Order: sequence, then C-alpha cells, then structure tokens
Amino acid sequence: MPKVVPEYKEDAKRRIIEAAMDVIAERGCDQMTIDDVAKKIGVTKGAVYWYFKSKEDLIAAVLKKFQSDIERTSFEAFSNRPIDEVFSQFFERFSLTDDRQRAIFFEMFALAARNSDVRHATREYYNGLVATFEEAIKKEKKQHFIQTHADAHKLALLLAALYSGLQNYEMIWMYQNEIRELWTDGVKILLKPSYTGTYGEEKKD
Repeated sequence: MPKVVPEYKEDAKRRIIEAAMDVIAERGCDQMTIDDVAKKIGVTKGAVYWYFKSKEDLIAAVLKKFQSDIERTSFEAFSNRPIDEVFSQFFERFSLTDDRQRAIFFEMFALAARNSDVRHATREYYNGLVATFEEAIKKEKKQHFIQTHADAHKLALLLAALYSGLQNYEMIWMYQNEIRELWTDGVKILLKPSYTGTYGEEKKD
C-alpha cells in the first residue's frame, strides 16, 4: 500500500468537506449521501469513508470548519479601534451573507435536534464563538474602554445569542443594512463603550 503523505491527506479532507458543504446547501443534511459527496469530487465512496467514518462524522467536520474560522480570529488585528467597531468587523467577517453558508448553518441546527453527534459539534461551534467574544470583552474591560460591570462570560453569551438571532432575521425578512445597524446598537447597549470616535478618547458629558 502506498504511503499517505500528510499534506495530501489534509488536502483530501479539505476537498471532501467542501464537497459536503455544496451538497448540504443544495439538498440538505437529510438528503445528503456519501455517494453524493464522492461524485462531487470524482472519487469512490470508499475514498470518502477512508477519511470520515460516517455521514454524521462528515457533517460534524463541516461544522468544525465554521468553528475553526472563528477561533482563528485575532482581535489584535482590530487594535486601536473602538470596541463597537471591533465587533462590527467581526460581524462583517462572519455574517452569513453567502447563501451556501446560510443554508448549511440552519441545516445543522435542524439536524442537531435529532442527532447527538451534530448537537455536540454545534455546541462546540458556539463555545468557540462565545470564547472569541469573551476574549475581546475581557481585554476591553481591563483597559477600561467599556463601562459595564457585567460578567464577561454572560455578556459573551448574550452577544452570541444576538448574533445568531440576527442571522435568523436576515433569512426571513430583514435587509443586511438593518441587521448591521441592530448588531451595532446591541453591542453598544450591552457593552456601554466609554468612548466615541477615536479609540481611547473619553466620552464627554
């Protein structure tokens, strides 16, 4: 048997996950099959099963990709900006404006209600989202750039709930600019930034 090169293995897994995302967006989680995914990239079902032991395992990997993208976010890239701008940048980066992403995201939630493995992966996704928010909040509180004395973890949970809820609004009836404005206002209400305009400039009464 030929030796599997690690770089090739990772590339193969990435291609399979991307194909699964396409199929889920087109047909939904319930209708997706390993055969569909294999055909998408021109390989056998056995090749897919080599990397993912089951359909549920592959679906969990798709959700893990969403989580990994969030966990790679560094708020250092948004340094020297007001906290509301930091969270606005985050929202712009991860807002589900792409139809494929949106379809996958809500398919995962529907499946999580019936499948414990996907439910666990969904929980891990939200843990990553909350941890990212909490990191930013703690940093800003330490530097006294937000006025709220509320617990950072609870604030992060509330922001994650707001983020998720606004994605629902966009799917059903709101425009992106309305969603963006609500997110910005929500961040200001919850975090109470102690400055306006230039980073570090104290708010004047």
